Amino acid sequence: MLSQLIALCTSYQGQLWITLWSDLAIAVAYFAIPITMLVVLHDRRHDIPYPWLWTLFVTFIVACGLTHVVHLFSAYMGVEYAGTQAVIEVITALASVGTAIAFMIIMPQIKTLPSPWQQQRKLENLVDARTEEKDRLIREINHRIGNQLQILSSIVSIEMRRAQGEEALDLLHRFRNELVTMGEQHTRLSQKDYLALHDDDDPAPSKTVATN
Repeated sequence: MLSQLIALCTSYQGQLWITLWSDLAIAVAYFAIPITMLVVLHDRRHDIPYPWLWTLFVTFIVACGLTHVVHLFSAYMGVEYAGTQAVIEVITALASVGTAIAFMIIMPQIKTLPSPWQQQRKLENLVDARTEEKDRLIREINHRIGNQLQILSSIVSIEMRRAQGEEALDLLHRFRNELVTMGEQHTRLSQKDYLALHDDDDPAPSKTVATN
């Protein structure tokens, strides 16, 4: 069985069919690849740099596929399509040389393009910086609100000592109690929502808010 297979592969008829199927498989692959590339180019045309280079590469691959189609017909028909093959070879040569030159020219610019990993890292660093800035701003706001509540409570305490009459004293007493309650709620919510989630590299604002 093995010897028969070897004999078939080494015979002219066997080599002919091997050539035909090989050319067919290569041609199909050469045509399938640019179709996929064109679909990607159409769907991601805003994300792909240098679309003209992408198109030139597609042309080169299609031209290579056409050369195998000519070989396939020549081998199957037993006739050399010299004229057609010459035209396709010229087209393939022009596309090949043009693509190679284009890559050589554009390569320095391609090297400067940021990679997806670099873009992701840059975005993550930007998000971290904005998040840290937001946290600092929120803590500063909490600190100032706590200070204002404490100042108002102190002012009310001073006015209570100066107040004349039970009605005014009762009103100031209730007002101070509300300020104390607001200060305690503000401190508790600030610690729960922001301070407890922040790292320990800046404890000063946490202590300031907690004391207000």
